[in-house]
Amino acid sequence: MPLPIRLEPFCQSDTPDPGGTQASEAAEEVKLAAYERGYVAGWEDAERQAGQEGRDRRAAVERQLEGLSFTYHEARGHVLRALEPVLDAMLATIVPEAARASIVPEVIGQILPLAHDASEAPVTLQIGPGMRAEFDAALRGLVLPPLDIRESPDLRPEQAEIAFDTRLTRVDLSHAAEALRGAIARYYQIQFEESRHAS
Repeated sequence: MPLPIRLEPFCQSDTPDPGGTQASEAAEEVKLAAYERGYVAGWEDAERQAGQEGRDRRAAVERQLEGLSFTYHEARGHVLRALEPVLDAMLATIVPEAARASIVPEVIGQILPLAHDASEAPVTLQIGPGMRAEFDAALRGLVLPPLDIRESPDLRPEQAEIAFDTRLTRVDLSHAAEALRGAIARYYQIQFEESRHAS
């Protein structure tokens, strides 16, 4: 006949087991201590992992910012290099035209004070070739001393010379274009140096 199955009794016995209770309390304390160590180790591991993730994120952000900084300087350099021919073309066309258009008012500003000082001594005005019509139109109707206007092949359209008695006044707006070219060249040199140091 088969042996009967012996099952462990799960019910509480009414009779206290003095040795079993202490053993179960000691086992319970070991379990609680192991649980506490595991819990603390889990928190420490989570804190370590969170700290490492934070450092990794900060390092990634720093790399991105460095990349953006280089990208900014590179983009700025490209834009400035693209603008340089435009600025050169403007200096070659617009500034001389502006100087040519400004020479007449500038000369009139120089001649008008002479009208107050002049007696009957003539004022000689030498201008660049092709500028006579513009000066005649601008001077028409102004009260001036006797004025002798001469075109001189030695002068450019943005230049003029005013001779009164022994005084000679030269009006030269051509230097404005040269000064602008120099300023732009210096600006580009500074930008080149800055972008070279930024890289």
